[in-house]
Amino acid sequence: MLPDGYTARPLDFVEVDGLLDGSDVDLAHSVVQAADIGVLAIAEASRESTRANLANPDALVAEHRLVFSPDDAPVGLLMMEKDPAAKTFYIDSYAAPRYGRALLAPLLDMGIEVAGRLRESDDWKIEAGAFEQDEVYVDTLEAAGFHEIRRFWHMHIELGPDHLADPEPPDGVTMTVVESDADRRMLHQIDEMSFAAHFGFVPHPYEDWISWFRDRRDTRPDLWWLAWYDGEPVGLCMQDDSRTERNAGHVRVLGVVPTARGRGIARWLLQRSFAQAAVEGRTAMTLTVDSDNTTGATALYDGVGMRPERMVVLFRRPA
Repeated sequence: MLPDGYTARPLDFVEVDGLLDGSDVDLAHSVVQAADIGVLAIAEASRESTRANLANPDALVAEHRLVFSPDDAPVGLLMMEKDPAAKTFYIDSYAAPRYGRALLAPLLDMGIEVAGRLRESDDWKIEAGAFEQDEVYVDTLEAAGFHEIRRFWHMHIELGPDHLADPEPPDGVTMTVVESDADRRMLHQIDEMSFAAHFGFVPHPYEDWISWFRDRRDTRPDLWWLAWYDGEPVGLCMQDDSRTERNAGHVRVLGVVPTARGRGIARWLLQRSFAQAAVEGRTAMTLTVDSDNTTGATALYDGVGMRPERMVVLFRRPA
């Protein structure tokens, strides 16, 4: 239960340019920013990232909750997702720093109640992520029966004049910019082939998959690339503008199919993304990677000069 005098309500949305938006997104983002600053000393998420998370294809829009203090200030946020293919709910809980200990436990309880109500069988699970240094939230998750299952690195590199030059491709490798519906469907196929053996992978239909990338204001379809080896599509790189508030480019997806690995294709695509960002005046590039990735991605990123700037811990419990 929330502390006395605190209230929670669903978020109200309006459609703006075909996307869910509205003043409640501003309230939600103010809570996310306050929580991030309290833990990281910087505002990690952009407003559009918050909006997209609230309205993504898996979002349980009717189950999101804004929490208000007795003086009607927005101080807490619960975001809920449901992925039927993975039989997983995802809970994202935020509280302004001074309210964390009082609000995070009831926010988690709300999310756990939603999962228990909406699960479709006994084998569903709930996942939640926390920054490694967020001791209050980590303790709250563990007290609620969650246990750590994985760690993910947020990687970062500072870009300079030496990144402006376009790198030479490996022998037999070319690249095309995605333009047509057929190209986008090929992206989906390459993505599923590249990540089929990765932790947590579950295949999704094309229309569900593409919505995650297309239905964002910070999307950059001009920076969706296909890599080809000897005339066959073997890799993809998808970038967006979700980190422009930090003047950084962001690689959302980078993958190469298993049969084409070991030829330097992923490294070349990544270095091309650095060059593109540098040409656009970006001063950094970011991406997120599974710290236990088995394809050599962490060594690749380290080898091109990227370094972890923070760690996200993934927790799980039964629904």
